[in-house]
This record gives sequence, structure tokens and C-alpha cells, in this order.
Amino acid sequence: MARHPDLWPETIRALMVHSAEWTPAMLQQFRACKGKKRECIALARQFGYGVPKLERALASAQHDLALLSQTHIQPFKRDRVRNETGKLVLRHPTFNEVHYYELPWPKQALEALGEQDVRLKITLSYFVEPSPGEMAPVTPARYQCYGLRYELKRPLEPADIFRQRINSLERGEEKLPRAEPDPRWTFGSQSAAAGSLHCDVWSGPAAELAQRGLLAIYPVSGWWRYRTHLNRCNSRGRYGLVVSITADEAEVELYTEIANLIRLGIETEIST
Repeated sequence: MARHPDLWPETIRALMVHSAEWTPAMLQQFRACKGKKRECIALARQFGYGVPKLERALASAQHDLALLSQTHIQPFKRDRVRNETGKLVLRHPTFNEVHYYELPWPKQALEALGEQDVRLKITLSYFVEPSPGEMAPVTPARYQCYGLRYELKRPLEPADIFRQRINSLERGEEKLPRAEPDPRWTFGSQSAAAGSLHCDVWSGPAAELAQRGLLAIYPVSGWWRYRTHLNRCNSRGRYGLVVSITADEAEVELYTEIANLIRLGIETEIST
């Protein structure tokens, strides 16, 4: 925080977690899980995300580049519509914004690495306004004011189909097939069922990652949407996002490749 006073607490927390690495003893136990998500999640409850490293949190090392974003999001909205008599009335709150990030992947450089393994790490951090109650321990949506999730485009998935899969408002009447589970994540989607800090690692061939340069941040329900009498439906929240690629012993300077793309500008698309 002293080095980067412009960063929000949400982003500082994301950087601390993102910089953490598991020790060899921890990794040995994770490898023993053989990709079983529930066992990996259980180990994360013991170890967390590892040992934080200040050097990684402060700056990106060669072959280990982190991309940061901190921004506001309005998860829900409640509009006025005219009823049958022409009177303006408030309709039930609906989901509002989805943020899409065109990640500056060095596509040609990653494709050149072919089947060499790379690691993609994503950390999403935000704070919720809690609403304790008898149902809160059972139903996260009754406790949190809103929740956020992230999703990465599949390798052969067209960008418009990905957006339709994420944003139901873009689907129209078309029913899209359910996306297949992605086994390359360490924890998978079940690890993000609750809480306000989501971190996972994707491991796989560099050529496959080159085809996955679109990331979505989208909201899930919370009491801002359900408790309409409190008039919080149009409230805004904020989040910190950290994304990094690690390529051990890579023959290409990923840092330089991505830095050049960043100079050209990264756009965040907001879909409502």
C-alpha cells in the first residue's frame, strides 16, 4: 500500500493472494489429489493459496507478468416501465452489467510454445455488504449484497457465443448448449460458490491458452436485488482483478510481448 497508494484495498488483497505460492510440501499433497476438485478445495481450506511473496506482489518478473484492473460495477438495476394503464411503475430488479476484458495475450508467441505447459492465474477480490440472518449461513445470496464470478472463453468458442453464454440478455430465445466442465482449473467452479475472494490456476498447453483471450466478470444474486424496500437495487460496487501468465523456461520474452500489446491499449467492454 505504501508503494502503490492509488490501489484500492480490494486490489491490495488480490495482489497479496495472487503473489502467494504453495511450498513443495503443499504441492506434493495437491498432486496427490490427481485433479479431484473436492480434495483440492479441502486442501485449500488448510493451506489457503500459499505463502505470499512481496516481490511478486510489487512487480512482475520476467516470464511472470501480472495484469491489474480495478473498477466499479453495477450488478443490478430497477427500471420504471408503464403498465397496462400507462402508469409508470417499478419493475422487479434485473441483472445489469457484465465486464468483458480483451486480454493482451501474445497469441503468436504462445502458439510458438505449442504444447509447452503454461499457467494462468486469476484472482478476483471485492467486498460485500453483509446482511446476517437465519438464512445467511445456508444461502450466500441472502448474506451478500451481490457476488461476482469470472469465466474464460473456451478455445474454439466464438466470442459472440461466449457473450451469449455469459449474458442471458444477449441470448434472446435461443437455448445454448451447456458448457463442458474445464478440467484444467485447479479448483473449478465449485470453489467460487461463496465468499468475496476467488482465485484459481489454469494449467495447460500454451497454444490452447492463446485461443482464450476473452475474460468475463459477471454478477450473481444478493440482497441488493431481493430486498427491494431498501432501495439498493441501483447501487454500485467495485472490484480488483489480477491476471498473470507464468511460462517456466520459455524461450520467448512474454513480458516484452505483452508490454508491447498493452501500449496499444486494453479495452474493457461493459455489456448491460
